[in-house]
Amino acid sequence: MEHGLYPIQFFRERLIQERRRAERSQRPLLVMVLDAERLALVEGEEHVTDTLGDGVHTVLRGTDICGVLKEGALVGVILTEIEPEKVEAAKRIVTHKTRESLASLLSADLANRVVISFRVYPGPGGGDIDMTFYPELIDRRWSGGELVKRSIDILGSIVGLILFSPLMTLLPVLIKIGSKGPVFFTQERIGRNGRKFKMLKFRSMYLDNDDVIHREYVKQLIKGENCGADGIFKIRSDPRVTPVGRYLRKYSLDELPQFFNVLKGDMSLVGPRPPIRYEVEHYQGWQRNRLMGKKPGITGLWQITGRSSTSFEEMVRLDLRYLHGWSIRLDLKIILRTPAAMLKAKGAY
Repeated sequence: MEHGLYPIQFFRERLIQERRRAERSQRPLLVMVLDAERLALVEGEEHVTDTLGDGVHTVLRGTDICGVLKEGALVGVILTEIEPEKVEAAKRIVTHKTRESLASLLSADLANRVVISFRVYPGPGGGDIDMTFYPELIDRRWSGGELVKRSIDILGSIVGLILFSPLMTLLPVLIKIGSKGPVFFTQERIGRNGRKFKMLKFRSMYLDNDDVIHREYVKQLIKGENCGADGIFKIRSDPRVTPVGRYLRKYSLDELPQFFNVLKGDMSLVGPRPPIRYEVEHYQGWQRNRLMGKKPGITGLWQITGRSSTSFEEMVRLDLRYLHGWSIRLDLKIILRTPAAMLKAKGAY
């Protein structure tokens, strides 16, 4: 450790460790980021990085962890054991002390060129995910297995569109006969690493319906409140769903247009289901991990093991189990078991 800074790789490992600790304790993880990229262009990257290390190391507690977050004079400081109610106060105090220390080493003018910001894990509600806390996924290159997975996605989605083309022709007619409105329904979903995309479905609901029912139900379910003994994930007898839509949902036929999402690259054939933004607002830190590292899928472990008959927590654990144990063999196994799960329609509403 030079000038009070751990090197990039070691600091990233500590950041991952502290993120996992925060997930277990359900306490916030606060990281201060010092960005001196513009100053480094004038003063030299190595000199500026060393100065930042000297500046922050003298004003922080012994338990705080300082290190190089990224090349280009980007330094991170993990502020450990901060109580939730003291986060804002800690930001103000640490910023003030750091500014004073840097001014004594550089000058007030040069010190002001250093941009100081704070990142909080798990952060505010919503689908926005700060990748600072996932350094293991930054600059990650595609592996051979992932290239094979993408090839299977492209081939599989083309085959799926051809195989289901009779239904893709018939279902729009039934949807139009059953209720007024467009055949397709698009909705913003949260994909891999928090990336937003438009997911395509056959419309199964009446137009101009209110999503308050679903918002409140999801909130209660994620928090484990009033979800019933069976922990059903979807609302039974949802008044927003059309008669045709009930059959589409029961046999997952409303999902068929998502083969186009797979072709586009927003989704995969196999992976965790992509949530709606207001669902992610209620996620705990560890639950957000179901969105990390892999694209969302049309099918997955959840779909072949009961779908909505499983609880929300069980669904998340199934997704994490899939992500941690992912392989091409597992994907093929899930794909082969999906048609039987669709026909059985267990947990489908």
